[in-house]
Amino acid sequence: IILMILVLIPNVGHSVKGAKRWLKTPLGLHIQPSFLCKLFLIIFMATSLSKKSPEKLTSFKKGVFPYMVIISILGILFMGEPDFGGFFVVLAISLIMLIIGGSRFRYWFIAIILLLGPALLYLATSQSYRIARLKAFLNIWEHQNGASYQIVQSLYAFAAGGIKGVGPGLGRQKMVFLPEAHTDFIFAAIGEELGFIGCVFVVLAFLVITCRGFYISLKLMDKNNYLALLACGLTLFISFEAVINMLVNLSLAPTKGLPLPFVSYGGSAMLSYMFATGLLLNISRRLKS
Repeated sequence: IILMILVLIPNVGHSVKGAKRWLKTPLGLHIQPSFLCKLFLIIFMATSLSKKSPEKLTSFKKGVFPYMVIISILGILFMGEPDFGGFFVVLAISLIMLIIGGSRFRYWFIAIILLLGPALLYLATSQSYRIARLKAFLNIWEHQNGASYQIVQSLYAFAAGGIKGVGPGLGRQKMVFLPEAHTDFIFAAIGEELGFIGCVFVVLAFLVITCRGFYISLKLMDKNNYLALLACGLTLFISFEAVINMLVNLSLAPTKGLPLPFVSYGGSAMLSYMFATGLLLNISRRLKS
């Protein structure tokens, strides 16, 4: 939280294309605290939920309100950057972990309807560029020279790739036409160069990670509640960001600015995904004991 506050301070946080998401270290490296925040939030949630008794978890005062305050604070910090996609991932992971951990679903359902729903709607429509993204998502061809330019070029990349692709390194969209082809739209670059077959392999790779992660969580649920919740949260972290990135590239979700785990360029993101995978592999050893 401290690092995310520092990001918002002028001359301390590093801004790229209007987004204040990075801190510049004395060594010249840039770190993105929001990814560290996601990781440590998952660890915190697993620790906190595993220590609370069922009676505390089912009460609003001790099982819902404290987490609602934490999520609200993080929401303010994420939107200050702004990083709507990052906050959506944090919110979704937190709610799923809370419900699995024993918190009453009806409390969170009411909170979403009365508080989170209107807040998210306001955040989604409070800035002109977010409204433009929503309009572009609803009709990409009408805004193909403006807000939906990236999406249209992404679809062109998939179309050019066809079944087998044009070949590794031979894609043309990434050269001039498709912005951020090395980060947010790397899946489209894969679609052009490796085709439908390459995309299927990428999807299957994430499917294996997701299924294995949930399998670990399910098997440990009765043995070690902390490790089960931790495995669940880490799996959601990787799978959610992968699914959202691929949906955006295929014009099935509004543009969010989330990377494709293990594939997109980015140091903080890569280290976070590797850290999460290392923890999952460590937790999986407990299945044999």
